[in-house]
Amino acid sequence: MLRFLSSLFTGTSEQQKGLPEDLIEQAIDRAVEGTDQRIRAIGQYRKRLHQPVEFAVAHVIALVDALPAPVEISSRAFGLDPLLRTFFVSTDHLREVLGSFKTLRNYLANLTEPLPEQIFGLLSMDMEERKGFGMELVGDSLRRDVLQVTVNFSHHRYLGPTSNEMDTRRELKKRAFDFLIEKALERIACERSKRRELDHQWHLLKQKLNTMKAGNWGLDLMSADHEQQHPDLATLEAEIEAIERELGQFHTDHLGLEESLASVIDILSYPAAWLASREIRLHLDSMGIKIQDSSTASCKEIVLTEIFSGTAERRIVLLGHIARTDIPEPANIWQEAKRYL
Repeated sequence: MLRFLSSLFTGTSEQQKGLPEDLIEQAIDRAVEGTDQRIRAIGQYRKRLHQPVEFAVAHVIALVDALPAPVEISSRAFGLDPLLRTFFVSTDHLREVLGSFKTLRNYLANLTEPLPEQIFGLLSMDMEERKGFGMELVGDSLRRDVLQVTVNFSHHRYLGPTSNEMDTRRELKKRAFDFLIEKALERIACERSKRRELDHQWHLLKQKLNTMKAGNWGLDLMSADHEQQHPDLATLEAEIEAIERELGQFHTDHLGLEESLASVIDILSYPAAWLASREIRLHLDSMGIKIQDSSTASCKEIVLTEIFSGTAERRIVLLGHIARTDIPEPANIWQEAKRYL
């Protein structure tokens, strides 16, 4: 990955007094650097990118600023915070997950300044809903083989670790903007791949058609009425014409600069279609089973924040802070193995 622009998203006040022009200009440079640098050869490319980039920057600032205040992620808070009890099976599971965060260890290892007492970051998880049959207590009766939906959380990650909330939000804005840039690059790569595939298919079909015309299979067509040509040959020719029309939309053998610029403009002009957030409200019992009747005594409402993209990527996120003393040392595989020898 290309490095983040360290000067982007210096705070949350940009939204109130308007985005500074130097921020937009640097974000334009980032967009070009992260996609197709040949775009710089296009006249007025900066002017054409200005508004789409401004849309994208404003969107990611609003997206990250809307995240709730960070919560403590610790064994102490586990018994008090229903979100932590939802995301982790137990305090042992929580400590195991904290010990697995390489981002935390790398962050602390690379620090040249005094180590912070708290490390802020974004906890990110996959949420999975599984259907199965279980038991349910209805009044005094125990019902068996009841269809239930269990909610599980896995693949925990910790993103943007820093020593304070403001810096973490800034890092998340950089990552969100880079995510949009990645989507623009994927669009460019997809168009190039499509061009190569079409070109290859066109040559194959053309070769097949030439072979058919040169062989005995096509001799009977010389005296036939045009509208009564062999249906297979007519179909083949129609396919070639369709490919030629599609290929004709491209101006060069490789995806042109205008097409690259158009891909970047299209993605950044509609950032909410590619990266957005929403609240998810669930009613769960102590076992993580969805409850339809929210009046049930053992049921609790959980409000989750989900980040999702237009490419069907989804993650549940929670802004939090972890005490440095609560980060377990990574498991020593050799020492663990010696216990069983």
